Amino acid sequence: MLVLDTGALPAADRAAAFQATVSANCSSSMASFEDPAAIRARMSVADFGAAKVFTIDASGTVLRRTPKMSRAETERSIVLALPMRTDNHMTWGREERLFGPRDLILVDLSQPYVYGWKGSGASYALHVDVEHLGLPRDLIHTAARELRGSPLYDLVRDHVARVTAQADLLAAGAGAAELGAASAELMRALVVSAADDGRRLREAMHSSLTARVQAYVRNNLRDPELTPARIAAANAISVRALYKMYESLGQSLEQSIIEQRLQGARSDLTSPRRRYTSIAAVARAWGFSNPSFFSSRFREAFGVTPRQLVSRP
Repeated sequence: MLVLDTGALPAADRAAAFQATVSANCSSSMASFEDPAAIRARMSVADFGAAKVFTIDASGTVLRRTPKMSRAETERSIVLALPMRTDNHMTWGREERLFGPRDLILVDLSQPYVYGWKGSGASYALHVDVEHLGLPRDLIHTAARELRGSPLYDLVRDHVARVTAQADLLAAGAGAAELGAASAELMRALVVSAADDGRRLREAMHSSLTARVQAYVRNNLRDPELTPARIAAANAISVRALYKMYESLGQSLEQSIIEQRLQGARSDLTSPRRRYTSIAAVARAWGFSNPSFFSSRFREAFGVTPRQLVSRP
């Protein structure tokens, strides 16, 4: 849901609106701007129950959460931030780092920090309540310094990017709460893995197995070679265990993959900025090599054929 578009506001009101929106949806902080006379920002938020996502696309900005702010308020969110377009700088404690596009940043919003970028920047963020993670803050702070060392880094980064990019569509779906819980489990596994806590890692890897498998499937839906054997091998389980896991969820692995691919295809077909010139190209992009099968399953799922959908006024 779009919560701010400064383009719709008088120039004199944009700084205050920016400040209020960030404080209401992210954390209380003081905003300063690279060019105060030309502030531009769009912000969106989507609720997934155990998690929420917050996106910002804005001109050069610095957000400062001061020690006084930290002492005065109780902030509960732990965040995985993902710069998408420009280098972002982050300072917390005595540590300062520069993060490039698609570098994950783990942030405890209860702590003082300075975060910002120059030029036109964009950032995605996954928020999870610290109590939902069930991890001590000192472990989270250790993980923040070693995040890239986790073997789960790429998987979680891609998950955050994909969920946030499709946040409005996913948040409106029937599985939004389950997706939020899965996202929180993935964050927990990433944290304990990066912090190299052996006991907690074993527990987290076990409890997050379903979330990790589903995230792997979701991140590879466009691959026509996404087979049960490949999914099982990527997640270090047997094909039999994979099928049993989906049975315990009351789902069919094959049907789950088809349904997600159909949802992705429908989203592409109805997008005002379609990336593909034909229905057949969309089908191939989502792993459907047989156009007749794609059209038939699409009609079963949505009550119209792909061609009827794109022909609607």
